[in-house]
Amino acid sequence: MIRFKVVKLSRILLFIAAAVLIAVLAVIGARYFMAQDAPAGSGPSAGASLVRGTLMNEAKAMSAFASGGGSAPSGIEVEVLSESPLPAATPSPIPTRRPSVLIYHTHTHEAYEQTNDDPYDAVEAWRTLDNGHSVVRVGQALSDELEKLGFEVVHDVTDHEGDALSTAYTRSLETLKSYDRSFNLYIDLHRDAWLQGMPLRFEAEDGTAYAQPMLLIGNGNGFDEKPYYQENLAFAKALTRQIDRIQPGLCKDVLVKDGRYNQHIGVFAVLIEVGHNKNTLAEALNTAPILARAIRQLFDAPGPSLTPLLNKYIY
Repeated sequence: MIRFKVVKLSRILLFIAAAVLIAVLAVIGARYFMAQDAPAGSGPSAGASLVRGTLMNEAKAMSAFASGGGSAPSGIEVEVLSESPLPAATPSPIPTRRPSVLIYHTHTHEAYEQTNDDPYDAVEAWRTLDNGHSVVRVGQALSDELEKLGFEVVHDVTDHEGDALSTAYTRSLETLKSYDRSFNLYIDLHRDAWLQGMPLRFEAEDGTAYAQPMLLIGNGNGFDEKPYYQENLAFAKALTRQIDRIQPGLCKDVLVKDGRYNQHIGVFAVLIEVGHNKNTLAEALNTAPILARAIRQLFDAPGPSLTPLLNKYIY
C-alpha cells in the first residue's frame, strides 16, 4: 500500500501539480481520439493497444517510484505501508568474548582404579604422585577440550597436598591469591570417594562408560568471609542441567555443604568431582569432553537464571 503525504506545499506547487495533471490527461485523450481515427487496416485493437501501452507505462513508472526506483519531489513525503507486520525485535545477545578459566587441584594426588593395562605407582590406595594418572590428568584433558572450544585456560598443577592433606585448602588458596588477575570460572577438580550403594559407572546407550560428575558448593557456614554462595549455586545447577541435556542422567545432583572450599575467591567458583576411586582413568577422561561442551554452551546461552549474573560479573 502506498500513501502520499503532502507536507509544506505552497500554493504555487499546487498550481504546478494541477497543471501537470491536466496536461497528462489532455495527452492521453488526444492519443485516444487519434487511435479511433487510425486506418481501417490497423483495426480497432491497434488504437486500444496504444492507449493500454500508455497507461501501462505510466503504471510501471509509478510502481518504480514507489519501490525506491525514483525520488520524490521536494516537499512530498512517500510512506510505504507493509501489509504484514514487522517482526518483533529480538533481545541483543550477550557479547561474544573469550572467557577465562582456571583449573586447579586442591587434592592433587587423587587417582582412580588401576587396571592391568594401565598401572601406576601408588603412594597409598588410589593416590599417586604421577600426574599422568591422577586427577591432574583429567584436569589436563578438560583444559585441552575447553581450549578447543575457544576458552582461555590456565591449568595449575601445583601439588597442594604435600605431606598434609588436612591443610591442602590453605595451600590452594595461596595459589589462587598468587594470580594478579581474576578468572571468569574457577574449577577445583577432584574425584569423589566411592561409598556402598553408589553406581560404579554410568553407561550410555552406545555402551560408552563414563565417570559421573558432581558439583559441590560451599554455603560459607563456619567462615566470616562468605563465598558467593547464591551465584555459584546458580551456576552449578545450570551446569548440571546442561550436562544432562548432552548425556541424560550422567550428572549427579548438586551437593551443598558447610564450608566455603575457597569459593569466596570469585564468581564463578565451583568444585567438580569427576567420578570416584572405583572409576578408571579412562572413564573419567570420557567425561571431560561432555563437561567442556556443557560449560561452553552455558556461556553461549546462559538462560534466564545466569544471564543477569554473567552481565553483572563478566560482561
